Parts: sequence; structure tokens; C-alpha cells
Amino acid sequence: MTLTNEQIVELKKQLYEQVKDLPEEQRSQANAQIDSMSPESLEIMLNQQKAKSQDSKGKSETIFRMIINKEVDSIVVDENSSSLAVMDITPISKGHVLVIPKKPVSDAKNLLVSSFSLAKNISKRISSILKATQITIQTENKFGESVIHVIPSYGEEILSLDSKRNKSSKEELESIAILIKPKKRNRVQKIKIEKKLVGKENSALSRQRRIP
Repeated sequence: MTLTNEQIVELKKQLYEQVKDLPEEQRSQANAQIDSMSPESLEIMLNQQKAKSQDSKGKSETIFRMIINKEVDSIVVDENSSSLAVMDITPISKGHVLVIPKKPVSDAKNLLVSSFSLAKNISKRISSILKATQITIQTENKFGESVIHVIPSYGEEILSLDSKRNKSSKEELESIAILIKPKKRNRVQKIKIEKKLVGKENSALSRQRRIP
């Protein structure tokens, strides 16, 4: 089923209605995520909601699950076995990254060490490449899930989740992501010299020279 423009507009209206009672900053971020949803993502979400409506125990997916499941477009910075790091689409500062556990974590106390390790590795690259003066690594519980924010500061003011958010274009975020992504190392192949074989060949040559 291909959604019509009218259906897309109506679905987004319903989503906006669902998040309207959130705090201003959370509502702003949720609205930005809704804005970025493609018709394909909306169709997938609609089908999932229909399937889950048949099961009273089913829970609707959060925006974080949709990012992890590749149902919503995101700009990936890095990942490991436990977490995915993406650019925050309404960043507090240049290089603001969101680390999302691949399996939902309801309490920040249960976040894995590997999730924080990923955040710390990204913060080191931001400090080195973007010349941030300070990095704040802060957890947040939103939509019933705990995530980690990596928020760079570039002056005397230390930024946090309480700081003002900004709008950035997809192109701007992608250009920053390219800078702070881990660089791929070229593998250098080592050529092994078989010393024993060389020794045998030299010995054979020596014997040939001694033959009168």
C-alpha cells in the first residue's frame, strides 16, 4: 500500500498530537523526528500499529527503536555491539551525538559500560577534530528509554541538556559526521621470507660450484 499525500499529512498530524504534551525541548525534538520521517517509514509504522492493535499487550515502538531498526533515517557516526551513535537532529551544539542502546534500557543505571565507552571514544574525536573545550556526557530518559548524549562546548559556558537546541540541515550534520567518524586503517601485508628455503637454495648453488 502506497500512502497518498493526504494520508501522510494526516498521519503526521496524529503523531504531532501524541507528543504535544511533552516538555518544550522534548516536543521540539520529537516534532523534528516526525518531520524527517519518509513516506516509507510512515507506512511501516502504520502497518506495525495495525498489527499491534490486534494484541492488547503490544507496545508501540519509540522513535529510538525505529532508528535502531532503520525505519527512520539517521546519520550514523559510530556503533559497537551494544549501541548505535547518531547525530542529534536538533543539536545543542556542533557535534552533538546521541548514543542509543540497541536493546531498550528503561533505567540509566542499567546502561552498559560499552555504551559509555562508545560515547567516550566519540567525545575524544570531537575534542581532537572539532577542538571542543569541554564535553558533557549526559543520560536522559525519554519515551521510557534511557539514552546518552555527547554534548560539546566551545567556550567558557558548559552546555548540557538544559541548554537551548538549534536547527541544523541534513547537509550540515552529514559534514560533521564525516569528520568525527572513526577512520579506517589500511592493512599492510607483511611478506614473509622463507629463510630455510633460501638457505637450502644457497647451499645447492654452493655444491654446484664445487663440481669440477
